[in-house]
Amino acid sequence: MKRVLLGIFLLGIFVAASYTYPRVQVLHEPTLRLNRLPPSWILEIMSMGNRELLSTIIFYHTSFYYGEKTAWRKEEAELRRVYDTLEKATDLDPYNMDCYYLAQGTLSWIKPAIPKLNELLERGYTYRTWDWYLPFFLAANYYFQLDDPVRAAYYLQDASRLRPESSVFSSLTARMFYEGDQTETAIAFLKSMVLDTKSPLLRKKLLKRLRALETIRFLEKALQDYHDKTGHDPDSLDDLVRAGIIRSVPPDPYGGTFYLAEKDRICTTSKLAEGWRKDQP
Repeated sequence: MKRVLLGIFLLGIFVAASYTYPRVQVLHEPTLRLNRLPPSWILEIMSMGNRELLSTIIFYHTSFYYGEKTAWRKEEAELRRVYDTLEKATDLDPYNMDCYYLAQGTLSWIKPAIPKLNELLERGYTYRTWDWYLPFFLAANYYFQLDDPVRAAYYLQDASRLRPESSVFSSLTARMFYEGDQTETAIAFLKSMVLDTKSPLLRKKLLKRLRALETIRFLEKALQDYHDKTGHDPDSLDDLVRAGIIRSVPPDPYGGTFYLAEKDRICTTSKLAEGWRKDQP
């Protein structure tokens, strides 16, 4: 009963402060339906030792606001206010996963917001060290929005270690390292995963990806040998065979064909995808 009364009391203080503080702090900003909150240190005092409870109240207040706003035009100032509110909620309770979910769901599609969103997620990850969702969110943001496959791969590597039963994470991690010209890093990562995994099915998939990347690394070294021998780059992988650098172009474990792409990058028609078949375009 005391906790219920305390919750009602805190809610009353929060509502009063959330409507009073904007009028004192920001006199010339346009009125927004999600009002600016006081600084985190003031909220901490207001919580009277119940930081988690006040953090939850702030989260639901923001969540209800955003739910109403889905039918509106999402303006930058209001989305900034959403971020500011969630940031303060996680200042109070950095373990509040609901806040990170809402932040990722509302802001991950806005490229200019990604750096600030990633700051919030990275801070959360320093507390929720067991949670694979946060490094997964970070990997998605770096890969799809910031075009940084190597940074994405490092976060996805964390996610795959926190959720070792998922073959998708480990395969995607290796692929991201490969796309970022980090083939040796991808190989080292897969070797460690093969040693650590207890699932025969997952080990089989990892070994297949490992064979493909080791073949790519073999061809990358052959390209360097060709350049050292001739003083120029080859036009195709067949030039490596004609120059006696390799006996033949090795097969792709995924059923595709290796070829030389732009900037002397080794690629394959399978794109290292499990479901690829030779009869597919």
